[in-house]
Amino acid sequence: MPTTFHLLRNGLTLNGRLPANWRTRRRKALRLLDILTAWNASSPDQEVTLGFVPGRIEVFGRHTDYAGGRTLVCAIDRGFLFAATPRSSRRIRITEDSTEFGPVEFDLDPALSPPVGQWANYPMTMARRLARNFPGPLRGVDIAFSSSMPVGSGMSGSSALMMMVFTAIASANRLQENAAFSQNIKNPVDLSVYLACVENGQSFRSLEGDAGVGTFGGSEDHAAILNARPGRLSLFGFSPPELQAEVPWPREWRLVVAFSGVRAEKTREALEKYNLASRRVGDSVMRFNQLAGTQLSTLREVVDYQPKPGGSRWLDALARAPGQSSPALPGRVRQFILEDRTHIPGALAALKAKDLTAFGRLVSASHRASKKYLWNIVPEIDHLQRSACTLGAAGASGFGAGFGGSIFAVTTADHAEELTERWQRSYAVRYPGRAADSAFFLAQPGPGIEVWTDSSPLRFADALFQA
Repeated sequence: MPTTFHLLRNGLTLNGRLPANWRTRRRKALRLLDILTAWNASSPDQEVTLGFVPGRIEVFGRHTDYAGGRTLVCAIDRGFLFAATPRSSRRIRITEDSTEFGPVEFDLDPALSPPVGQWANYPMTMARRLARNFPGPLRGVDIAFSSSMPVGSGMSGSSALMMMVFTAIASANRLQENAAFSQNIKNPVDLSVYLACVENGQSFRSLEGDAGVGTFGGSEDHAAILNARPGRLSLFGFSPPELQAEVPWPREWRLVVAFSGVRAEKTREALEKYNLASRRVGDSVMRFNQLAGTQLSTLREVVDYQPKPGGSRWLDALARAPGQSSPALPGRVRQFILEDRTHIPGALAALKAKDLTAFGRLVSASHRASKKYLWNIVPEIDHLQRSACTLGAAGASGFGAGFGGSIFAVTTADHAEELTERWQRSYAVRYPGRAADSAFFLAQPGPGIEVWTDSSPLRFADALFQA
C-alpha cells in the first residue's frame, strides 16, 4: 500500500489520467511531500503514504446509529489530504500546512494522557488505543496534512482526523497483517465499528476499550468515511452493523452544502449537549425495560417489541420514570421512529423513482423532527433551512450532531449554482457576523478514504481487505 517518494512524485506529475478530484489535489499533495522532505531529508526511496480522508453528509439518520437504527450517508470531496512516512522509533509528529492546527508530537504509547478539549486529544487517543490493542514493535510516523473542511462544520471532521491518523499508522505498520487485527476485524464494516469504538472508548470484541475522546456517538461517521462509493448513498444498519445497500444518486440531482459559521465542536459545554441525545436513548431503553420486564439493549429493539406495555400509550408511560418526571423521553423515541421507519424508507423509494419533490419533502421533515425532538438546531441553521426552500430547493436539513455546523439542500443540476449564490447572499444579509466564517459549495457523493498506490488512488478499505 505505501509507495516511495520517487514513484509518488512521478505518478502525480506525469499521470495524465488522474481522477478529477485528484487533479485538484495535485499541488497540495506535492506541497505536503516537500514538507516531509524538509522535515526528514527523505530520500527518493523513502516509503510514503499519501491519502485523502473525506468528510461525510448524513442525508438521513439523525442520531439513529447508536440507537440501533439505520442511516443513509455519503462521503464528499472535503476533508484531510495527508502524506506520512514511517519512523524507526515510536515517535509521532503531526503538522498542518496552515495555522488552524498547531504541530503536535508524542509517542505511540499505551500510557498516553491526551489533553481533553484540545485538538491533540484526537490523534493521541487513536495512537494510545492502537498501542494498547496491537502491542509489539509498532513504528511511529511523521504526518503532514492539509484540510479543506471547515473546523466544526458538522461534516465529521473529528472522526475524519482520527481516521487519518489510523490510516497513516496502519499503512506504516501493515496493521492488517497483525494477528489481533485479523482475528477481530474481518471486513470494512468491522473496521468502521472498531474505529468508532476508539472514539467513544468502548471495547470491540477482544480489543479492549479505554476513555476515548469523551463522545457517546455511534459508528455512522466512520462507516461512511471508510466505505462510501462515488455516485452512491450508503445505507447502513447498526444492530448488527452492516452495509445494507448502496443506492445510486440521480445524476441530475445536486447537494448544496452550507456551513453556517457556527462551529459544532464537541468540546467542553458542547460535548455535554451532544451527549444528552445519546443519554436520552439509554434512559428510554432502561425505562421501557422496567415497564415491560425486558432486557433490551437498543431503541430499535424497543420499537419492534410487542406487545407494548400500556398499549398505544406506551410512549407516554416512558415519561413517568420512578421518582422523577422524564418528559423528554417520548419525544426522543418519536424522532427515532420518524427517521428510521418513515423518512428513510420514503427516501429510498423516492431515490428509486427519481422523485426529487418527494425526496426533498422528506429531507425537510427530517429537519423539523430534529428541531422538535433533538433540540440540536441553532437559529442560523433553521434560517438556512427555511431560506433554501424559499429560494427553490426541493428540501433542506441540518445534519450531523447539530448545535451549529452545516446544512444541505437538494436541487436540480441546472439550478444548483444559482441556488448556491442566492442562498449565500441571503445568509449574509440575515447573519452578517456569521457570513465571514461560512462556506457554501456544491457536493456529490464521493469515495471513502483513498490511498495512493504507485500510479493511482485506491480505496483504503479495498487495499486493506483486498476487495
